[in-house]
Amino acid sequence: MTAERTIWDFWAGRYEGLWAQHFSLRPSRELVHARLDEAALPDDARLLDLGCGVGQFLSEQADRRPGAELVGFDTSGAMIERARADYARDNVSYAVGTWPDVERGTGFDVITCMHAFPYVPDKPAAMAHLAGLLRDGGRLLIVQANTESWYDAAFLLFVKLTTTSAAYHSAAGLHGLMADAGLEPGVVRGIDKPWYIPSIQVVEGVRG
Repeated sequence: MTAERTIWDFWAGRYEGLWAQHFSLRPSRELVHARLDEAALPDDARLLDLGCGVGQFLSEQADRRPGAELVGFDTSGAMIERARADYARDNVSYAVGTWPDVERGTGFDVITCMHAFPYVPDKPAAMAHLAGLLRDGGRLLIVQANTESWYDAAFLLFVKLTTTSAAYHSAAGLHGLMADAGLEPGVVRGIDKPWYIPSIQVVEGVRG
């Protein structure tokens, strides 16, 4: 078992009680819900959530989109066990794995990745793989803390001490990775947060 999986297995049973739920995780989910509502997805949309945790976002999407096919992947077996037990829905499936485990050609309308992309070691390879999983017109939405200022960088050094090694790109840096993978730049929006929380934004790429 890797160090990353040990850490996230540890947090699985405590996930809803994390301080980040109030200041980061819940606002991030709400931001993505709002963006997907704007996008006017088809009733039978296919959505993949990478780093799905205990399944909070997908269960909320299932309530909003009962005709959609929703898939969640997480590297933590304990997180997936929690998701299957406590956040199950008829149109949601959960699996242990990460981006290379999602087969090409599956054709998703939306891929979301909330607060997981900083922990991906080979970001260019991951971005290219994710772009290849999207249907034409499909959207990749990455939500994470962004290094937009010296304060962000200092704050995120502390965050790394409570999780594991991570690299936090700016929004422009993420759009650059998306462009290299053949995605067109989409919206960039920040969550509503207290001043002392670092920049957290949804950065969107669209497959033309």
